[in-house]
Amino acid sequence: MVKRPRRSAAASFAVVLACAVAASAPIVARSYGNHPSRADWRTNIRTFAETHLQHTAWGPAHAVRDYELTRKLAAAEGVTFDDDALYAAAYLHDMGGLPPYAKPGVDHGDRSAQLADSILREAGFPMEKAPLAKEIMSHHQYYRPADTLAIAKLFRDADILDFMGAIDVVRIVSLTTRERPAMDLPHAIQALRQQMDQMPTLLQSDAAKREGVKRTAEMKGFLDALAAETDSLRIL
Repeated sequence: MVKRPRRSAAASFAVVLACAVAASAPIVARSYGNHPSRADWRTNIRTFAETHLQHTAWGPAHAVRDYELTRKLAAAEGVTFDDDALYAAAYLHDMGGLPPYAKPGVDHGDRSAQLADSILREAGFPMEKAPLAKEIMSHHQYYRPADTLAIAKLFRDADILDFMGAIDVVRIVSLTTRERPAMDLPHAIQALRQQMDQMPTLLQSDAAKREGVKRTAEMKGFLDALAAETDSLRIL
């Protein structure tokens, strides 16, 4: 009898998720006999995000920036944290705002937390850490008060900082004509001005506030140059 080669954990995970999404059915959790290694389950979560959560402003690249910036803020603030929970939260925190996962009337952070268990279990994530990952993702929104948990506060700071600086200019312009708040270019510029003014006031940690000063200056420089080149934005 010829034995068929076994799929890797990452390949099996991708196939199951693709079939579930294609059928527009909920993802059914399947337990692994043993936890995969950290490298394996991280690959599985990243593969899921890169396959199903692509978006120019809130996709996997945004997740990577939030993850890396939170780690930098934590180092600057002397905060210890569970890196596994942070990694999972970073990749999944905006899932609930993207089709087909969004649910009308449910905040995207809450929706992400609702969906997280099945994704994490299927990936082979150590599920004893799932409550922490879900707490981080459900408290990241800039329009909500910060959580009392230190790493959740820093993740929220990192997410806010991604609404500032040169990267935010790129993100908001990428939405132009297809999503709020950038239904046309003037609205996109208005959104950038509002974020430049409002986002710094929402930052909690000293490290984030220092980074916010730098990113505010980047935005101001861009908007001032744009105004000079467009007759005070009248000929955009």
